[in-house]
Amino acid sequence: MKVPSNGGFLSFFSSNQKPNIPMLTQLKELFTMDGVVDKKTKIIAQIFGWILLLFVWWLLPTMGWINERILPSPIDIFLSYGEMITNPAYNLIYNTGYSVGVNFLGYGAAVLISIPIGFLIGLIPAARCFFSKQTDALRYVPLPITTGIFVAMFGIMMGVKVAFLAVGITVYLIPVVVQRIEEIDRIHKQTILTLGAKKWQQIRHLYIPSVLSRVSDDIRVLVAISWTYIVVAELINNQGGLGGLSYYCAKWGYSQMVYAIILEIIIFGYFQDKLFKAIDKKIFKFKYV
Repeated sequence: MKVPSNGGFLSFFSSNQKPNIPMLTQLKELFTMDGVVDKKTKIIAQIFGWILLLFVWWLLPTMGWINERILPSPIDIFLSYGEMITNPAYNLIYNTGYSVGVNFLGYGAAVLISIPIGFLIGLIPAARCFFSKQTDALRYVPLPITTGIFVAMFGIMMGVKVAFLAVGITVYLIPVVVQRIEEIDRIHKQTILTLGAKKWQQIRHLYIPSVLSRVSDDIRVLVAISWTYIVVAELINNQGGLGGLSYYCAKWGYSQMVYAIILEIIIFGYFQDKLFKAIDKKIFKFKYV
């Protein structure tokens, strides 16, 4: 029997075009447990979600349901950016650059410190026995109350803020590196030993690629912690930064500016996350094959 070259179910599989799924079916999938929607519907739903959020946000203070000093209107918040940019008393552009610089310096220092120490503890049994529990316990130290110690060690200039931020990330990152080393499949370890690899070859060809490719995701997630600690760090000596500016605005009751700074930090954190994701795809291409 001759199969027709066009039409029928075979042509559906041979075609490069995606099936045209009705919009009503896609809308139904949005509210179905474990539903699957296409990219276009997903984008439309996300836009609608933002519009709904902004509308409710605008409605609450406008209708008097929440005091404007507690929750300003989004319109007032967006208008406050103009004043903070043009008024030298706020100098938003300088303070933003200051915070971004401290963030990247602190983050870079934390990565350079955490990865070697994490490998040392994860690979050497003696180091793991001596120090693994101590590094785990450091995660529970309330860093904001240790600012006096950092000032005594590093002074009150920019270095103390970078050090504070680096330590705040390091105490979380070291245990993660150790855990990623422990998660390496035993079969992979046995395979590379069978191939006769020396110690440095095992580290280079197995441990480093495997651990760093997974730790990169953990580093990206910890971006949120860095922006949380940077606000505390900039209060040590208010020489600039979004943390110091937010404290100044809150002190004088400029709540719309405080919200504007919070939104700016969220936006920068989001794009920083996207930047790290792009770098990850560039360096560890095998993860996305």
